[in-house]
Amino acid sequence: MKKNTPSTARQKRSEHAIDLLTDLTSCIPYLEKTGYLVRVKSAVASKYELAGIAKRFEGKKCVLFERIKGSKYPVFIGMLWNRDIVGKLFGISKKKIPFVIAKAIGDWQNNKDKLSSPIQMKGPANEVIEEDVNLFKLPIPVHAVKDGGRYFDSSVVVVKNPETGVPNTSIHRMMVTKKDRLTFLIDPDRHLGAFLDIAEKRNKPLQLTINNGVGIVPWLVSTIPKQGDGKYEIANHILGKPINLIKAQIVDAPAYANAQFVIEAEILPNKREMEGPFAEVTGYYASREKRWVMRILAITHQKNPVFHSLLSGQEVWNAVGFTAEAKIFATVRKKIPQLKAVYLDYGGCGFYGAVIQVEKNKSGVGKKAIKETFNVFQSLQRVVAVDTDVNLYDPNDVNWAITTRFNPDSDLIILKNQIGHILNPMVKINPNGKGGTVTKMGIDATAPYPKTNIFERAKFMDVNLNNYEINE
Repeated sequence: MKKNTPSTARQKRSEHAIDLLTDLTSCIPYLEKTGYLVRVKSAVASKYELAGIAKRFEGKKCVLFERIKGSKYPVFIGMLWNRDIVGKLFGISKKKIPFVIAKAIGDWQNNKDKLSSPIQMKGPANEVIEEDVNLFKLPIPVHAVKDGGRYFDSSVVVVKNPETGVPNTSIHRMMVTKKDRLTFLIDPDRHLGAFLDIAEKRNKPLQLTINNGVGIVPWLVSTIPKQGDGKYEIANHILGKPINLIKAQIVDAPAYANAQFVIEAEILPNKREMEGPFAEVTGYYASREKRWVMRILAITHQKNPVFHSLLSGQEVWNAVGFTAEAKIFATVRKKIPQLKAVYLDYGGCGFYGAVIQVEKNKSGVGKKAIKETFNVFQSLQRVVAVDTDVNLYDPNDVNWAITTRFNPDSDLIILKNQIGHILNPMVKINPNGKGGTVTKMGIDATAPYPKTNIFERAKFMDVNLNNYEINE
């Protein structure tokens, strides 16, 4: 039987399959039917208790909290903390997802007008327009015990580039400080930060929409690093069909038509207020500092919305992993065609460690691929290159390759004073607080070329245990 390639798989997506990838309310019953959902029917507090329960299921099944004290809306969590779940929603092997995203990036880059998203006046996301702008009516959780407040941590921000007018999407942590006010973090070298610099120089607010519960494909695409204007339409190339947007009620920025909640806001120019602490992807608390401020102008939502949240652990590792793996593969493979696969491992917190697999047909391929990988995704601090006979998803197999094929005298790459990711406590923050530096390490754990028989892995007969009578 002929296997589906990523492109043929996209062409054959049914309307139901597209709904699973773009509509949270379609996704939830499917997850329950396939055994990937837990329902919590007891009333729980959104402060600490919700996250405490969710933490017990992290990496396993998704969780739907049906009753939240003080709010009439349920909360869904865990959509991305298990790669098997993501593969199930995509209808493909979890290992193929980065390749599907990588192809969609290439398709979008080659023809950005092919599947443009229409902007409509009405959609499910503005079926209900709240008269009272009050964030405290929403079940926004306080996750970890030392978090500074209630956080949006899984909502897609849509903002127009002030110079081009083209929308850009991204995800940021945003802390509720008043019923109509948020403080938030912008990582260095993000497009939202560049747009805000332009707006602040003009002393004008920057308008945007905060889209909660948008579905897994538009959510994933918003995390692709450094794609710029219009990257949200990469999702259309994954689906083979445009995702609809809607016009906002007040602000000059579109919103996702299938979002559960849309919060319209403006970033106040040259205004800073305290934000944090927050339990971040590293497992440590990010510091409390003066950061950017939003004023909420409007809230709309579906008739029966479900609030989407996440824990800053495996969900973020997987989300960043899928998209960074795709970006690295699509970019590095143009220069290093021997690259076969990329994996951002959990031990690297999804941001800081990668394993790359290469088909080594000449000397130096591993080291070149390592350096190109660092260039594409600057958050990385450690990259390991392995051969195709090594399972890059298995940390024991990767460690075996390091132990038996890596010579520190010749195969170790040290890169000093490199740009690092500010959330990692090992990064030395610059005096101006904008970014920081760190020493990075590359490990070429590929066998020397030409590969001699002393590096040939032992193999055993492939058997099917179902053919044997075995008592366990």
